[in-house]
Amino acid sequence: MVLLEITPLSKPVAISEILILMIATTLIGWLIARWITNSKIQGLREQILAREKELDDCNSKSRNIGNTNVVNLASAQRDNLKVIEGVGPKIEELLNEAGIFTFGQLAQSDPARVTEILRGAGTRFQVHDPTSWPQQSALARDGKWDELKELQERLDGGRTV
Repeated sequence: MVLLEITPLSKPVAISEILILMIATTLIGWLIARWITNSKIQGLREQILAREKELDDCNSKSRNIGNTNVVNLASAQRDNLKVIEGVGPKIEELLNEAGIFTFGQLAQSDPARVTEILRGAGTRFQVHDPTSWPQQSALARDGKWDELKELQERLDGGRTV
């Protein structure tokens, strides 16, 4: 019967009721936020696992390609293709994007293929003539720098004068 004697309008009782309600709502809000956050985290973890599986699949497919023109960039030696008369930084970048990284690869490339690479990059690259690039690359690959210099003195922007 003690509870019946407390008047709900008394100041200490009202303050304690408010505190109890605030604590209860805070606890309920915290539990709901934790439940929502955990479900979002679980969803993100599932997405990460799916992406990791996709990445593993892509990596295994790229390893299984075999003897195509795919070059393992981590182990590939890159030559400075700008040594070739007519090849500048942008053209070297285009050649690299096409899988040509070394003098040997450029020496083996058909000038028609290189012309197509240049045409695909836009009109500003179509003025270049790659017909001497395989010959120059072969000399550079073989370390015949004096012969390469003599050849380049007869060239103008990669073209025979």
